[in-house]
Amino acid sequence: MHLEAAGDMTGRLLLDVSSLLCWVGPPVGIARVEHALAMAALHRPNTELACYDPSTGRFRALNPVWRDRLLGWSAALDSHRPLPERRGPRLLRSGRQPIVAALERLRLTTRHQAVADAADRAQRAVLAIRPHRFSLTDAAGARIDHVPRDFALGEDLRPGPGDTLLAGQAWFDRDPAVLVPMVQAAGFRYAALCFDLIPITHPQFFQPDIAKLFHTYWRGILPIANPVLVTAACIAEDVRRFWHANGAPAPRIRQCPLGYDPPPLGTGAPLPDGPRPGHYALFVSTIEPRKGHATLLRVWRRLLARGIPQRSGFQLVFVGRPGWMVDDVLADLADPAFRGNVLHLTGIDEAALNALYAGAAFCLYPSAYEGFGLPVIEAYARGKAVIASSGGALRQTVGGLSPCLDPGDDDAWEAAITTWIEHPEAIAAAEAHIRDRFAHPAWPEAAAAVLDAAAA
Repeated sequence: MHLEAAGDMTGRLLLDVSSLLCWVGPPVGIARVEHALAMAALHRPNTELACYDPSTGRFRALNPVWRDRLLGWSAALDSHRPLPERRGPRLLRSGRQPIVAALERLRLTTRHQAVADAADRAQRAVLAIRPHRFSLTDAAGARIDHVPRDFALGEDLRPGPGDTLLAGQAWFDRDPAVLVPMVQAAGFRYAALCFDLIPITHPQFFQPDIAKLFHTYWRGILPIANPVLVTAACIAEDVRRFWHANGAPAPRIRQCPLGYDPPPLGTGAPLPDGPRPGHYALFVSTIEPRKGHATLLRVWRRLLARGIPQRSGFQLVFVGRPGWMVDDVLADLADPAFRGNVLHLTGIDEAALNALYAGAAFCLYPSAYEGFGLPVIEAYARGKAVIASSGGALRQTVGGLSPCLDPGDDDAWEAAITTWIEHPEAIAAAEAHIRDRFAHPAWPEAAAAVLDAAAA
């Protein structure tokens, strides 16, 4: 890639994919959104993917050799710097991470499969010494490549006047005091993608350090964020209130709904063991305090006491990894009273998730507050009826296609779920309504709209 002098490069849109490149785990939540934006950016004129390199303090392009693997889900950027000066005993004394990183360099560069396999075995042996969070394989058991930064990143992008940098999660765990003077000195625009301000508006649902990170980031970028791209009207209002509370004039706000991936054609994968086709309600979400898992468990306990699920062999199925501050929910899930009729599935790949959607009688989304509620749209795209809450953006996202219940009204949830379990014709009517009226942009269109709004 040939780059001109900084002063001559104007009018580009740089999409910051720093956090996406470091993602290790199932493709869920914001990572999926950033991936969709990156895929759209690849085919958009005058648009570059950018990664912030803290070792140089600059935004750098992706090396084409590694780009496609890094934008997939089988590789991630290794954030640890190489230690070439350490060899032999000095390397062995430097801790596990440099050893694992050195072995990864060998594994990725050798031309001999036997050497790569030996490096892999050595990494596993080093990591087996004690517990760790260094993921070598994904949920399906496939090897994850941890690509060194000097392999993954290429030339400096040098944004200047006329350029726009679009960033989402990438700066939440960094000091905006680094970003603000960079933007002001170079004269480029900073478009901030705001999925929500929930850690600020509802801090009770988050650990204090997460709420602090959000406060630090959003207060720090007050002087430079313009425009701010939001997913729903209620988030736009949250942004206006936050700017006003901090004595700043409201930025330009552009509303851009999220997209979805159309479900695959054909029968797909079989259901995981446990759920019975057509006999379960499905809730897809990371287990977090605000998402409403505790509400559903309380309601389900009441339904079991009345014998409602048992009479038709009906189950409640949660799909999602555990998050933070949910020990009580996990303990409740282990209650023997729920054995066999409440299932919690983790490590589910895309094929299995599609099978779970296809086999569900209906879906649930009881979140206390949402910035959008993408699983609702994904359920609609599969023709599935949903009982949703009225929390945050959900009423806008639902668009009249589902009942919207107060997330704190257990009686209302119990009544609605009872009706849909005992009267399948009610589900059929809701599904027919969805088939007739659902019209939401899929990711190519939605992602292009986000990029256009940032660059406008």
